[in-house]
Amino acid sequence: MQIPASTGQAARFLGVTEPRLNDLVRRGKIIPAPSVYSGRRLWDRQHLISAATILGIDGVEDRLDGQHDEVGS
Repeated sequence: MQIPASTGQAARFLGVTEPRLNDLVRRGKIIPAPSVYSGRRLWDRQHLISAATILGIDGVEDRLDGQHDEVGS
């Protein structure tokens, strides 16, 4: 997965659906990445880690570190 990631990519990475992630953002449960491209959000590493913590998902940092070679490619 490339970072920054779209909301769809972030949702897949976190193991939730995009509508579920958007709903959590809308309800204020997850602090979203800022809108930066045509109203779309680009999720960076810290936003993914924060969302994973709120969702109770462990090991996200390790998964991101394991994909270090893919970042920016």
